Amino acid sequence: MGRWPRIIVISPVSPSMCADWNQLFHNPAKVIREPDPLALEFARAVPPGARVLDLGCGAGRHLVNLAGAGFEVHGTDVAPQGLAVARQWLEMEGLSARLSLSDMTRQPYPEEFFDGILSLGVMNHAVLADTFAAVAEARRLLKPGAPFFFTLIGVEDVRRGEGEEIEPNTFVHHQGLEAGVPHHYFSRDEILQLAAPFARKNYDSRHRPYNDADPVFGGDPRARARSDAWFHQWAVRVWK
Repeated sequence: MGRWPRIIVISPVSPSMCADWNQLFHNPAKVIREPDPLALEFARAVPPGARVLDLGCGAGRHLVNLAGAGFEVHGTDVAPQGLAVARQWLEMEGLSARLSLSDMTRQPYPEEFFDGILSLGVMNHAVLADTFAAVAEARRLLKPGAPFFFTLIGVEDVRRGEGEEIEPNTFVHHQGLEAGVPHHYFSRDEILQLAAPFARKNYDSRHRPYNDADPVFGGDPRARARSDAWFHQWAVRVWK
């Protein structure tokens, strides 16, 4: 690509959210490298060379894959440390993407700017109203007919219920990799409500067993104590 400078562009963002998220990117062992299957599906759903956004790009797990596939890639996140890791990773691979520090509900782009948007494991880290606002913001940025693929954690997840419940099914966890960060656990009805404004939509429910040896998500005391520990996630595909 090479059309975008390898810089971080600053947009309004909550400092308290940054403080929570930066801690996740200081340990290289906790940075996931392999792309999610939904990201690979997304790459097949957009045209070659499309302009795409990784909303909540973190350390660059999907930025690198998309940039390597020849897309014009943009990435936004609330964590400066995550963006710094992503920039380094892109440079190591000889790739380029435009990176911005910004809140998921207020993106620094005009309407109908993107051919597709991807957001994996991001928008559930908020109160429910903010997730709805983020989905509305993503829809604003999409060209007509463009896809938005995203994942959200579900109500059958073993981690649901731990920590302080600040609204129904939204918990600020005290333990685990993302302690101190709000997590909303989504029901099927909430997924349908999020997808309602879009012209086309489909979704599926994913379950995977807890693996204590997993370098990123293992060692979780909430799951280790359960013999029936499952992670639950919704994979959602919508088109404007």
